Amino acid sequence: MTEIAEITLNDREKIKEFVERSSFVTYKMLADRFNISKSSMSRIMSGKDTSAKANGIIDAIITMYEL
Repeated sequence: MTEIAEITLNDREKIKEFVERSSFVTYKMLADRFNISKSSMSRIMSGKDTSAKANGIIDAIITMYEL
């Protein structure tokens, strides 16, 4: 069975690729959407913040953009 940490790592990579390819989605926009700072979003995306809230944000982004 795949561990949760590996799943969220894969999801972070999907989000990074999506933002890089997107002409309309930015990390700042995502941070604003979840009412967090851009630096908090950066910590989440780098994997430095792996709290339940951070994982919830990752899950929400994956769901929102059907990644």
